[in-house]
Amino acid sequence: MNFYTKVIGGFVVILALALAIIFLFRTTDEKAIEKLLEQGLEAATDGEEEKVIALISPNYRNGEETRDGIIRRIRGAVKQRIKPARIKGSAIQVSGDDAAASVTVEIGMLQYRQTFGLHLKLRKENGVWRVTSADETR
Repeated sequence: MNFYTKVIGGFVVILALALAIIFLFRTTDEKAIEKLLEQGLEAATDGEEEKVIALISPNYRNGEETRDGIIRRIRGAVKQRIKPARIKGSAIQVSGDDAAASVTVEIGMLQYRQTFGLHLKLRKENGVWRVTSADETR
């Protein structure tokens, strides 16, 4: 086996180990939040506004915006039913019963494609993660 083959083989092994460690050490809370976000996006694209609203905490507040305000925005957005929609990337940090998630969402296709970011704050309430604050980033 030549030197380059050994180097490439070693690099592949290190990369595989790094990915395995990342996958194995993700917390169950991070996985639960990721699943929650994916289900919320799916419900939004299917026009199921009540399922999206169920993700919002009764204690939601973002600056001056209250839970009622975000619910009005959700209802308006879900009625548009823009498809396809997918999460392109996410970063989730959990600290006890609080979490922060930065998500990149892509909706539409071809010339109607739009990509935007969301920064969410979540809290575990009665064992279930709920969104307590949301900011859109561009």
